[in-house]
Amino acid sequence: MQTLFYIFDHAHIEKVTTMKRYKPLILPALFILATLVLVSCARRPMGHEGDPAFIRGLIDGFLAPFSFCLSLFSDHIRMYAFPNIGRWYDFGFLLGVSSWGGGAAAAR
Repeated sequence: MQTLFYIFDHAHIEKVTTMKRYKPLILPALFILATLVLVSCARRPMGHEGDPAFIRGLIDGFLAPFSFCLSLFSDHIRMYAFPNIGRWYDFGFLLGVSSWGGGAAAAR
């Protein structure tokens, strides 16, 4: 009979310590989940013919550090063109920004 109580108490203690270990993760996980739910509801207007595409994204990405510095002093200069075509502009912007030495090449 004494062994049964020991097993129950040991399992209970193990369960409590497991809960204490994961308790600090609950609030950040709920915050991230709530943020993802709210962001998933956001809409973005699609680009039209003549809006910036891949080449403009590439140029804007390459000029992003300069544009950022200038945008601190002027309301008329932006780093990122909006509205744009979408993924192709984003891909070009990413390639342009990574040409400054970021990305996987910098990790070596």
